[in-house]
Amino acid sequence: MTKFKLYKRITQKATLLGLILCAPVMAEEKNQALEILQSMSAEIASLESFVITGDGYTDSRLDAGQLIENSSDVVLRVKKPDALRITNNSAESTGEVFFSEGVLSVYNGTQNFYAQTPLPAGLDEAVRFAVDEVGIEAPVLDLISSDVASYLIEGAESVDYFGLSQFRGKSHHHIGIRTADIDLQIWVLAEGAPLPAKMAISSKWEGGSPRSVFFFSWNTAPDIDRRKLRFEPPAGAIKIEFDLEAEQ
Repeated sequence: MTKFKLYKRITQKATLLGLILCAPVMAEEKNQALEILQSMSAEIASLESFVITGDGYTDSRLDAGQLIENSSDVVLRVKKPDALRITNNSAESTGEVFFSEGVLSVYNGTQNFYAQTPLPAGLDEAVRFAVDEVGIEAPVLDLISSDVASYLIEGAESVDYFGLSQFRGKSHHHIGIRTADIDLQIWVLAEGAPLPAKMAISSKWEGGSPRSVFFFSWNTAPDIDRRKLRFEPPAGAIKIEFDLEAEQ
């Protein structure tokens, strides 16, 4: 047997042994990640109302190829079982999304126009309709489901625990979720209520693999006036129609 063949055989055995030894560790890390996500999910499901205040940073690529980062402030107000309001403010625009009394309203404050359409009953169904049928892109909607864990890992190819991460003076569990189209990372508070404090989304197949990062602060006992979750068209606002067929 040549030295090369002997080395190759030893290497193959070592690789196989490594996979055998690593398998329990990988399974343990996946189980830990799922347990944390389930604990986070249960905590969110227990809240009757909450407000998330966040700041988001999204990559975009200029025509010359330069990658730049755009920032915005986001506020999500939720009052179960069926009402919410998302306000997104950037230097260039203001947009809002409302779920109220079975109606989805989307408002563009910069151009002062809005569109409305009926919503399915229940927050879970309403969120899926808004995302899948209307095409609304608002990552905070991922945190509204009655079972956030199942919603996040739906279609996942892998779920991994990456250990503890420190930022903004607190310790967080760092979890990665891979799907066919995106890589999702989520950081869950390691002390106190297990709520998500940061989320990062990377698109695999869009040009330049753009990345969005969001930081979240939670108020779990807010005093929300349901009337403030109802959309009232401002003076002079123009109503337009959703092109739902184009979104499907």
